[in-house]
Amino acid sequence: MKKTVGIMISSLMLFTNLSSVSAIENAASGNENVKTSSIRKFIKIKKPSETETVTTQIKVPVTETVTETTTLRVVVPITETAAETTTQQVVVPVTETVTETTTRQVIAPTAEASSEVTTQQSTISPVTETVTQQNVTAASVKDIVFDKNTNLFSVPEGYYISDNMRAHLDRLNKNLKTKIVIQVDSIKRSVTAADIASFTNINTGAIDYNKVWSYCGRLMDTYNTAPYSRKFKTHDGVIVNVPVGDYGWKVDMTGLTQNVYQSLINFKDNVFSYKSSKSAFAGAKTIYGNDIGGTYIEVDLTNQNVHWFKDGVCVLSDYCVTGKKSTPTPAGTWSLKCNVGSKTRLTGPTWDVMVNYWAHFSQGCGFHDATWQPSFGLARWKAGYGSHGCVNLSSATAKRAFNIMQIGEPVVVYYR
Repeated sequence: MKKTVGIMISSLMLFTNLSSVSAIENAASGNENVKTSSIRKFIKIKKPSETETVTTQIKVPVTETVTETTTLRVVVPITETAAETTTQQVVVPVTETVTETTTRQVIAPTAEASSEVTTQQSTISPVTETVTQQNVTAASVKDIVFDKNTNLFSVPEGYYISDNMRAHLDRLNKNLKTKIVIQVDSIKRSVTAADIASFTNINTGAIDYNKVWSYCGRLMDTYNTAPYSRKFKTHDGVIVNVPVGDYGWKVDMTGLTQNVYQSLINFKDNVFSYKSSKSAFAGAKTIYGNDIGGTYIEVDLTNQNVHWFKDGVCVLSDYCVTGKKSTPTPAGTWSLKCNVGSKTRLTGPTWDVMVNYWAHFSQGCGFHDATWQPSFGLARWKAGYGSHGCVNLSSATAKRAFNIMQIGEPVVVYYR
């Protein structure tokens, strides 16, 4: 009986062990339906002193995800100090902009990533680049300027120049290459590229006639001296204002303007030569700015005297009597029209006289001897014995003056 009870107890213990092993196996394999033969493989009879250890391995996958939008995801493992290792995905987008506005996202590793991964990250740091046409402003007509260094129209650096704009610049610069020289008597002046640029309508490329006219007018103002008033330095160094006379240089500005304009619109090089319609004395030392030179006659109406200059030197001076207040001698700069050293009859409304020397300069007035004047100078003139407009001289002075004066030389008549 005791033997039978002992066998039953042993069988019961054996069954309990088998059940425990089966439970462990099912937990490890995740399958509750296991054959008995498989269970036996895992049966181990334990000694009381032994400790059973069960190790579970969990593989952590590293996932790389690539999307159609060129987004690269890198999964970085983060290890915790637990019995099991878990995986956490950290996605950090970094955007790189390329020329065609395509975006590629690169996932940078966390600070716990290895040095090798960090090196890879530095090679794909964010870079922004824009296509040239998107970065640069297209040049327009309002951006065109004249470059004094190149003597050409251009646009400042940094602008995008289209084919149409380049063609327009070429058309404008064609105007600037026209060579024109203006010669008046012995004076030459070139029309510069800067001058032509000032005539040019930048929007259309056309030459503005009115601007050419203004240019020619300014040029003639520096050349023409008639009909203009002038400042004059007297024999004793006083600067006086002399009214307009007929002496000086004058050019037909209308004809000059037409010639310059036609040359420019036809892109034709030209040299235009002109003779002034009124000429200064041929013996003048200078004709630009000072067409009087050093040889001239100076009549001082205020002090009633005359001075003859030859090459800058006063060679003769004397008193005179000029026109009275009712018939004044005309002030201005005049050219000497004639110089006659023989008897000449002078007539007028109330006079008829014969003179031995006659040199006409303006409005019927001139130099002549006046034998009827007993004296000459300011006192005689103030006494009311002035002339009908001529400059009365003594016979001796008139004779000397005749031998000095030349037709065409300037006669400067002024009041102080």
